[in-house]
Amino acid sequence: MTIASGLSPAGGASRLPADIPAMAGPAVREQFERFGGAYRWILLFTMLTGSMSTMLAATTINVALPAIIGAFGLGQDQAQWMSTAFLASSTIAMLANAWAMATFGARATYVFGMVIFVAGSLLGAVSSTLELLILSRGLQGISAGLLQPMSMFLIFQTFPDNKRGTAMGVFSIGVVLAPAFGPALGGIAVDLASWRLVFVATLPLALVALGIAPFLMPRGDRNPNMPRPPLDWPGLLLLATAVICLLAGFAGGNRDGWDSDKTLLRFGIGVVAGIAFFFWERRHPFPALNPKVFMFRQFWSAGLIISATGIAIYGSTYLIPMFVQLVQHYSPTAAGIMMIPAGLAMVVGFPIAGRLTDRVDPRWLLSFGIICFAISAFLLSHVTALTPYWVLVGWIILSRVGISFCMPPSNTTAVRAVPPHLLASATGGVSFLMQVGGAFGVNILAIFLQRRTIFHGAHLSGELNETNAQMLYEHALQAQRLEVGGMPQVQAFQSAFGIFNQHVANEAMVLAFRDCFFVIFVWFIIVLGAIALMPKPKMVQAPR
Repeated sequence: MTIASGLSPAGGASRLPADIPAMAGPAVREQFERFGGAYRWILLFTMLTGSMSTMLAATTINVALPAIIGAFGLGQDQAQWMSTAFLASSTIAMLANAWAMATFGARATYVFGMVIFVAGSLLGAVSSTLELLILSRGLQGISAGLLQPMSMFLIFQTFPDNKRGTAMGVFSIGVVLAPAFGPALGGIAVDLASWRLVFVATLPLALVALGIAPFLMPRGDRNPNMPRPPLDWPGLLLLATAVICLLAGFAGGNRDGWDSDKTLLRFGIGVVAGIAFFFWERRHPFPALNPKVFMFRQFWSAGLIISATGIAIYGSTYLIPMFVQLVQHYSPTAAGIMMIPAGLAMVVGFPIAGRLTDRVDPRWLLSFGIICFAISAFLLSHVTALTPYWVLVGWIILSRVGISFCMPPSNTTAVRAVPPHLLASATGGVSFLMQVGGAFGVNILAIFLQRRTIFHGAHLSGELNETNAQMLYEHALQAQRLEVGGMPQVQAFQSAFGIFNQHVANEAMVLAFRDCFFVIFVWFIIVLGAIALMPKPKMVQAPR
């Protein structure tokens, strides 16, 4: 008798649970036979361990950016590559996940991804140039890109439909714990040693995942006598060209000029490559990103919210630690700890949102989440250098509550929209939208921050001249204080102007950060309209 008939290969009673999904492959069923019904939860927490190690790496770097900027003398347009290189490489690697799993199986793909992550982490710790740092972040991103879609795919293969929302909510804890504890871990590493320790701080989790994966991950289902499925190399190359050129166009616009030949060439190549990618994928028999998934209205409308959530998570996690360090002069540890209460709120909110996704119309959950994040962004758009620490923490908590009610409903709603034969493409597409949204969000916000800082600095400096009586009075008072402190008169006169310039620079930076948060607020108000485009999803009834 076969395993599927209810008996084990040895003739005993099968340990296969009654609610194993029909789409589960032979390798997954073999693991259920070995571990019983608890296998799905054991596998879930195994995947969670690996995902946490890679996602922690995505966010630990943010609190170390001021230290890296100082060490290498970088501008915001260069420093943002520490984040966008990770997100861009993971975006591209995600689309190779379905091929890797079909060719080598989940077990080999998972182990390879973790080995690449360890190598990238060690390279970052010893890097002496910006180029090596970007390469190390790219290797870490490739690992994250291979692991994230695989986790969602295996959840759909091991959990019945009426429990997938709950499983997605639990698994998402790994994604939300990274923004919560990643900055704190990075801040502690910077304060204890240096920014180099940030790159290896997550290695213990990665090594644990690497050690247990060969025993718990399902092997491949492909018949060794069958030819390997082809990888869409041209599609991946076109996508990589489009993403990298567009990101480089935005990042280099400030330095080279937005109307310079180099900038226009980057944007031109990026747009042409993106268009070519779309038409190539439509004709390719094994596309890296199957355009057919975007033909389902429920998928692409939920995808808009998924992209917006990527911008929310990565954009805010980039901006907030920078603000509290550069403007409010908190230590890296204090900047990181600020994110922990908000992350804990997400840990509570994600499973709740996941369970509600299985019971109520996800559009209500998405609307609530978007409104919460929009309100938080609006409050942050009024931040000042004197805003109390715990007030900022409260605003961040509100934003994370919003994200909690966006991610599980949007992910589950999007994947449920497609038929089973497009499941792998849909799960890869969902992760792709999240990461590409985050990559362009961080990239554009970093450039916008730099440009608005320059704009406000020039505007404020223009008001400081000999016709400004208030400025002359404040300058005289400042010079007098310096003289009382023992400074010679001429030096005190000159130093007072330097203090004024520092105040102008700080105020310009505050206004620039406020502009960034206001842009995020407006973006989420627009995204709220995407709910109207989403059809009423079909609800899944739990079996009685």
